Amino acid sequence: MRTRNTIFNLLSDLLPQIIIAIISFFRVKIFLEYLGTEQLGIYQLYGQILSYLSLAELGLTSAVMFYLYKPISEKNYKKISAILSGVKRAFNYVLLAMLVIGLLLTFNIKFFVKDTDLTNTFLMITFILTFLTNVLGYLTTPYAVMFDSGQEKYKYILHIQILLIIRHLLEIILIVLFKNLYLVLIIEVLFAIFQNVIIRYLFKKNYPEVKFTEKKDYCFWKKTKELIPHKIGTLVANNIDVIIVSKVLGLTAVVVYNCYYYITNMLSTMINKIGSASLASVGNLMVSDSKKSYNVFLEYNSMLFFIATIICIPLSVMITPFVKIWYGSDLIVNNFTTILFVFILFYGIIRIVLNTFTGAAGLFKETLVCTITEIVLNITLSLVLINYIGMAGLLLGTSLALIISEYFIKPGILNKHVFKDKIYKYYFDCLKYSLLVVVNYIFIYFIISNINITNLFYWFMIGVIIFIVNFIITFIYYKLINRIEFLSRISFLNKIKFINKFIR
Repeated sequence: MRTRNTIFNLLSDLLPQIIIAIISFFRVKIFLEYLGTEQLGIYQLYGQILSYLSLAELGLTSAVMFYLYKPISEKNYKKISAILSGVKRAFNYVLLAMLVIGLLLTFNIKFFVKDTDLTNTFLMITFILTFLTNVLGYLTTPYAVMFDSGQEKYKYILHIQILLIIRHLLEIILIVLFKNLYLVLIIEVLFAIFQNVIIRYLFKKNYPEVKFTEKKDYCFWKKTKELIPHKIGTLVANNIDVIIVSKVLGLTAVVVYNCYYYITNMLSTMINKIGSASLASVGNLMVSDSKKSYNVFLEYNSMLFFIATIICIPLSVMITPFVKIWYGSDLIVNNFTTILFVFILFYGIIRIVLNTFTGAAGLFKETLVCTITEIVLNITLSLVLINYIGMAGLLLGTSLALIISEYFIKPGILNKHVFKDKIYKYYFDCLKYSLLVVVNYIFIYFIISNINITNLFYWFMIGVIIFIVNFIITFIYYKLINRIEFLSRISFLNKIKFINKFIR
């Protein structure tokens, strides 16, 4: 049941996300062509700045999920109603805090931009519209968290993804016809309202037993306080780079950065659906069968390394040719910078196992040291290195902060509080998987380095060949070291005799 729900959650979220990603490539290109680098840069910058508004949420969502696992498994709707009633009240204060922060940012928005010809009025109006879209999104949290905790995210996410597809298509049409950013942002506000209506309707339909009139239970506040530093750390890791680029290098550099970041972040978002889809299942596993969790952890880790390898190796050699063909040669970066972009994606994939298990186990207080280390190192190294080697320095600082703060610390915390086993098994597995990554990259880089890719068709054909070669090598290696067992959990593969033979 846990595996089935995880797959349902993943597919209902991931498949529409792929369609959205394809549409978004055209959307960014059209924004660039019809609005120019400055307006596109400011649009992208606002997204990063407003992500910090989620600080007002204080990690409530993750804490609530932790406290909902048990009453949901017991079908204790009285307890569920009490917790969600408390959450709804808490989010009223969250929204008030967001409004105050948004107002302060509106009158100081020009501080985040180095040089621009855009007027202050334009900056303020476009920021307010973007801000409204973000705030409206948080109104659905008390409802969506019930679906997520109950391993039933698929019951609402498909509707939201379809709505997003329609929104993106409509935005493309408006940009081509009117070349006006205001219209795009107004459409985003309207669609955020539609999203609220849909999620509330689906909640009432699927959970009629849950009532927000129950006496409020604020049990989640204890974990929320422990999650605040983690929330800050996540925001710094994911959103500080664009703000630093805008302030130090300017809006054109923001567009260059986002040409690469959009691609890697799109893949990261889709793959992170695995973590969000499986979080409730892992939490349920820890409640019902804690002894099995370590073996699942190692299997999960091997799957994520496998996914990271088959995606990131081809991407590392094909992303720059794509940017050059699709967006223009003025927006490409050197090979070292490209590797750093892809490395951050790679690490973002393999860290899912650590974040999923620490989140499911509620180890927010215990992993506080990881978050503080990441915040301090990320900001310090990025600000120093960007002044010496530009964008590459920024990415190098982020990469070092991630490795030091998480890979060297978090596994030991999990081992101490959850697995009670020898952590060397995890590190030894990582070493074996990483060896393949290095060898594969060197092999494929030398193959591709002498090939001149001039059009998208040629790029696609070369990319497919490289992906297949990399996949075959990776699959054989994992089979030889006996780390391919995660494929047996995908039921439809077991029904295909040819594939099943190799899995076994």
